[in-house]
Amino acid sequence: MKITRLEIFHVRPISTQPGESQRPILLKIDTDEGIYGLGEAGLAYGAAGQAAVGILKDFGAKIIGLDPLNIEGIWNKLQRGTFWGQGGGAVIASGLSAIDIALWDIKGKALSTPLYN
Repeated sequence: MKITRLEIFHVRPISTQPGESQRPILLKIDTDEGIYGLGEAGLAYGAAGQAAVGILKDFGAKIIGLDPLNIEGIWNKLQRGTFWGQGGGAVIASGLSAIDIALWDIKGKALSTPLYN
């Protein structure tokens, strides 16, 4: 199985309280076997959302063609093998987290088992 595409959805603003809103950033990772995984970047407030979208675009280009079941290998490639990944921070962690969640979703579906297994 290989990763074929990533789609990033920067959802329209959702009102949370008067004068406040958030824009969730959702990620869909597709595979060549028709299995997809969903994840979310946790930076839905203010300009941070654009940063999360940017890191997902950057990291996404680096994982096309990789085996989505090799979650640790992908994590290491993105965190230790990229300039931005080595720096850490909220934006990097949010992007890695969204990818990680989507990959685990794929793995659970591919193995027909709940993730806790």
